Amino acid sequence: QHPPNNMNRDGVVLNDIGLRPAFSMLFQRWMKGIGARLFGEDSVRAETLEGTPLETENWGGCTLTDHHTFVVRYGPDRDRRLDMHIDECDVTFNVGLIDGNDFKGGDLEFCGNYGTAGYRKYHHTYRHEVGRCVVHAGKRRHAVADVEGGERASLVMWTTSLSFRQTQEYKDKCGDFDKLLRSLPSEGVTPDPECVSMRHDRDYSKWSHLI
Repeated sequence: QHPPNNMNRDGVVLNDIGLRPAFSMLFQRWMKGIGARLFGEDSVRAETLEGTPLETENWGGCTLTDHHTFVVRYGPDRDRRLDMHIDECDVTFNVGLIDGNDFKGGDLEFCGNYGTAGYRKYHHTYRHEVGRCVVHAGKRRHAVADVEGGERASLVMWTTSLSFRQTQEYKDKCGDFDKLLRSLPSEGVTPDPECVSMRHDRDYSKWSHLI
């Protein structure tokens, strides 16, 4: 078996062990609808959830076509943390498999969207609850803080819209940055420590003292 992605070593790709049909059914029946309501086109996307403004935007949620589903594990004696990064998808579903009270550290930290001026500004910290799903844009920068004790595990479904990736909207948001046709925006201010990435920020050496 190969690692679940190019960032995690400890885990398993559920699509590769005979579970693709089950998760494809879950994707078709539920995840596509949720993706459309949270990250679909303006005519479909919800503006609030129980009275709270969502402030989300279109990331191809209406046209999701495929998924890559896997389980990842963290702990002091395995993958201890996950550097600040973006996912190789358009909409991410992340389900907690172990309650946050059963491990120490390991919070999920969110920063700005890739390709925006505030991509290294801190936004929110979340702690997993068993069975609860966090849904976010794949291009939202995020990280897993050091797991200092116990084991942290989650089930992750990366979903992708091939048609959205062909649009000018996608290219304007991040496609040209991916292809190095444009440089990432300059923030003009010091990045927040939580949002600095050793692996993905070219100017890491300049800001490493913040960590």
